[in-house]
Amino acid sequence: PVRAPKISVEILLRNQEISASPAVPTTRSIFLNELHDYMGIVCTLPCVNCERFEVFERASGAEGKRASTFYHLVDSLSPKALSNAYFTVECHIQNLATFVNQWLA
Repeated sequence: PVRAPKISVEILLRNQEISASPAVPTTRSIFLNELHDYMGIVCTLPCVNCERFEVFERASGAEGKRASTFYHLVDSLSPKALSNAYFTVECHIQNLATFVNQWLA
């Protein structure tokens, strides 16, 4: 199982104003970046390529780079599995928003 990163959210009182740091949208962004980084571990691995051992490599553009990695595996992932991952992130964010709103209300 994949474990979500632990993110400490502080409730701050400054100049008679209560706020959360980091804010809920920032926390969502952190979670989504972690999810994308986790998926990128596999998707950015280079494929085995016999041309790699040639003395003179051919220049390859962005499409060549995409074809030389496992980026295509994202397309073979079931939509339900991907949806579950994003749903789990949103559940964590909803729980955080509820907690923060209790303090800010």
